[in-house]
Amino acid sequence: MSRKKIVCTLGKFDIPIIQLQPDFDVDLLDSNVMVFGASMSGKTTFLKTLINILHKHMNEKEERIFILDFGGALSEYRDMPLVSAYFDNSNEEYVKRVFKIMDNILKENIKILNGKNYREAGDEQPVHTTFIIDNLNAFTEEARYTAYQEKLAKLCRDGLSKGITVVVTAGDTKGLNSYTGSFRQKVAFEMPVDKYMEVFNQKVGSIGNNPGHGFTNVTIKPAGITGTFKMNEPYEVQCFKAQTMADPDGKNGSFGQALQKKYAFNSETNEYEKRVKRHLTFPKELTPDEYEKLAQKPEREESYLCPVSVGLDYVDFCPVTVDLAKTHTVAIYGKKEFGKTNLLRILLHGLASQAEELRMVFLDDGRNQLKEFYDTYSTECDCVMINSFEKMDLEMKDGSVLENRKLSPLQQFFLYLNRNYIELDKRFLAGIYGVSDTLKREMENIPDCKAEENPFTVFVIQSKQVYLNTPEGKRFINSILPQLTAVAEERGLLFIFSDVQKISDGEQNSFFNNNISAAFLLDNIAEFAAERGQKTIFGNMDVKTLKEDYAKCELGDGYSYDIEADKLMKLKYIKYGKE
Repeated sequence: MSRKKIVCTLGKFDIPIIQLQPDFDVDLLDSNVMVFGASMSGKTTFLKTLINILHKHMNEKEERIFILDFGGALSEYRDMPLVSAYFDNSNEEYVKRVFKIMDNILKENIKILNGKNYREAGDEQPVHTTFIIDNLNAFTEEARYTAYQEKLAKLCRDGLSKGITVVVTAGDTKGLNSYTGSFRQKVAFEMPVDKYMEVFNQKVGSIGNNPGHGFTNVTIKPAGITGTFKMNEPYEVQCFKAQTMADPDGKNGSFGQALQKKYAFNSETNEYEKRVKRHLTFPKELTPDEYEKLAQKPEREESYLCPVSVGLDYVDFCPVTVDLAKTHTVAIYGKKEFGKTNLLRILLHGLASQAEELRMVFLDDGRNQLKEFYDTYSTECDCVMINSFEKMDLEMKDGSVLENRKLSPLQQFFLYLNRNYIELDKRFLAGIYGVSDTLKREMENIPDCKAEENPFTVFVIQSKQVYLNTPEGKRFINSILPQLTAVAEERGLLFIFSDVQKISDGEQNSFFNNNISAAFLLDNIAEFAAERGQKTIFGNMDVKTLKEDYAKCELGDGYSYDIEADKLMKLKYIKYGKE
């Protein structure tokens, strides 16, 4: 049986013309509600009363509440059993997210109702949704929320007949004309007299500084009234004070006790067992402990060989996991001081805690940005650090030596690869030592590779030299990297480019992008894609769509991009910290 009304009694009228003080009732299936008033006049108390009443008269199968709190006074309600989401304005992503959720609910309800009004849906009636915004003026006056204002206007126009009721508070009427027509029920507490005219389109008296007292129009004829009076006219009203958890609640003890009984509160888990699905929020930093508390179980379990979870996605709070045994080339992009080093800590710690035999090879260009990792893991596994210009001898096959040539870190890295992992072009290697390519004997005498002796190896590359349009940079990206990634699975190789730089050469850029399996971005993706254009793996994404889909990143936010699956997710990274 469908629900025809959701009537909430929120206070008492004073209607002199009938000399009665009937109940002030609002039917949430008939009216959106807009509450005006000065600071401390009773607006937030009105919302609290409404939330309490919904918890008393509805249940988790009939009602869900979403709260967008720009006033900061409703945080104590975030864990109530019918509250599906509580978002404040500390993170723009939450504002974007709540409107995305509302839009999805509206679309789903339209589909379920199949042309019917919500009241007439019968057994197919969806769960009712109450969407509360405390301090609408803060929403409309902030430039970064402009893109969501039309979404709210659409929701106010179309939501009521499809099972979504919007309830808002505002301190002023300024800038709200595009919304007020969609709110049949209006309440005005203490305000300047001229503002009442803007709310009700007619004069009313002055209420004074008396919290909870104000004016409201009559949208439901009070029960038992035989006299006549004008409907939809504003009359004086006194709204109820919201119950606290300790307040008495009839035979059920306190309001808090009645709530715990109705929604099966579990004192061991400190959770209500009967509750609506929750949309969670992140703390300022996602520590490992917070990660464990917040992580949700994904709908489909994946099979991993060496899983490393780097954070939680912003929508479902499920772990964002990369399999370092299958993902052979990882690229990390991002702003300075935005978390790239922290992400590398997570990846290496996860790998080191699972690999039985492991070698780490660090290629640094002299800035010593990888030294902390070498110092951390050199006592746990085989570690190689290549980070400065060194004079090196090259031992030949016949025992002779090419002596004492000063080599860059990248040149040393080439020799290391040739010695241990892959057969490189002998002419190229001879050129590093200044051997003329006409001296065939010397080139053939350069040692061959001994690839069969290596454990699983992760190469951490944080060198600007590999991205430069130089013969050596192009040699590595255009030739050597593709050869290594081709045998990475067979030989147990993993490459982490821990701070990807801009690549100016088009061919070199294309080779690099084609060899990346997974990418992480610690930056605002729309701005990044716009600035770097086609020069990164994010370059083909539509900037306009990215701006619509994702808000700007807070510190600790970023993106994960599974290139093979073409799956982009925004996430909060775990704040791992130094050991």
